[in-house]
Amino acid sequence: MILLPCWRSFENAADADNFPIAILSPVIGISHQEAVLDIRTLACFVAVAEDLHFRRAAERMNLTQPALSQRIRVLEGEVGTDLFERDRRGVALTPAGAAFLGPAREAVLHAGMAKAEALRAVRGEIGRLRLGFTPIAFYGVLPEAVQAFRARYAQVDVDLIEMSSPLLEAALASGDIDLGVLHPPLSRDLIIHSLPDEPFVLALPATHRLAKQPVIRVADLAGEPLLLAPRAIGPSIYDRVIALFRGEGISPRIVQEVTPMTTLVGLVAAGTGLGFVTSGIAKAAGRASPTAPSCRRRHPYRSPPHGARRHCRRAASASWRS
Repeated sequence: MILLPCWRSFENAADADNFPIAILSPVIGISHQEAVLDIRTLACFVAVAEDLHFRRAAERMNLTQPALSQRIRVLEGEVGTDLFERDRRGVALTPAGAAFLGPAREAVLHAGMAKAEALRAVRGEIGRLRLGFTPIAFYGVLPEAVQAFRARYAQVDVDLIEMSSPLLEAALASGDIDLGVLHPPLSRDLIIHSLPDEPFVLALPATHRLAKQPVIRVADLAGEPLLLAPRAIGPSIYDRVIALFRGEGISPRIVQEVTPMTTLVGLVAAGTGLGFVTSGIAKAAGRASPTAPSCRRRHPYRSPPHGARRHCRRAASASWRS
C-alpha cells in the first residue's frame, strides 16, 4: 500500500530534491518496516524498469548513470531486497521489482496529478468563489459574467451573496467573500477594478403630468415626491441624485426612502412618487429604452419611445455618467 502525503512531482534534474512519501509494507508479500522514499527516486526506478537499461534511463531522468545507480541501490536498501537482476547480458526485474513497479508507477502518477490540481487551484480553475453583489449589480452585466465564468470554469462552485455596498466592503475586508460588485465610495484599502457606469433613468407613472412631455428637465421635478434609497445603503447613488437637484438650485422632496430598487419601481407604479433606477432594472421591468442616450447634469431628460407609454410606469432617458 502506498501513501501520498505530498503535492509535488518531479520531471527533470532541476526537481531532484528529495520529497518524502511513505510506503508501508508489506509490498506484495515482502515483510519490511516502514520506509521513507521520495518521488524522484521512484521515478528513477520506473524509468529503469521500463527501459531495462541504466544509461538510457539516466538520460531520460537527466541524471548521470552513477547518480541513477546510487538512487536504485538506496531504494533497494530501503525496500529490503533487490529490485533488479544485473549481469553482463543486461538488466531484468526481480519478482519483487515486478511487484513493486505497479505501485511505484501509480505513486509517481498520483504525485503529478496532485501537483496539477494544486496549480489549477492557484490559477482559480477549481475550488469555490464567493461572489458578493448589490441588488442593482445583478440587473447589469453580472448575470452574463457569472454565466460565462461558469461555462469556462465548470469545476469552480460560485456562491452568490446579496448585500448592500457597505456590508460587501466589510465582507471583503474580513475575507468572508472573495469578490464583490459594489458601488463607491469605499473607505477601506481594497484592490479595485472599475466597471462601466450604468445609466440611470427616471421612472414615473404613465398617468403623471410629465409623462406626455417629450423632454423632462430637472427643474420640472421641483416639488415632486421623490423615492430614494437610504444613503446608508447606497451612498453613491444618493449623493449623485442630491447633487443633480442641488446643481439646479432645487431641494429634492424625498417622501420615502426605499430599498431595494426593484421595490422602488413597484412604488412608482402605485403612484407613491418618482424615482431614479438603473437602466438594467428598467429594462428588466420592460419599462424603459435600454439604449436611451446619456446626458450630463443640467441637460434635459428625453422621454423613451412611444411604445413605453402603454406601461403602468414610464422612464425618461438616461441621466448622467460620472
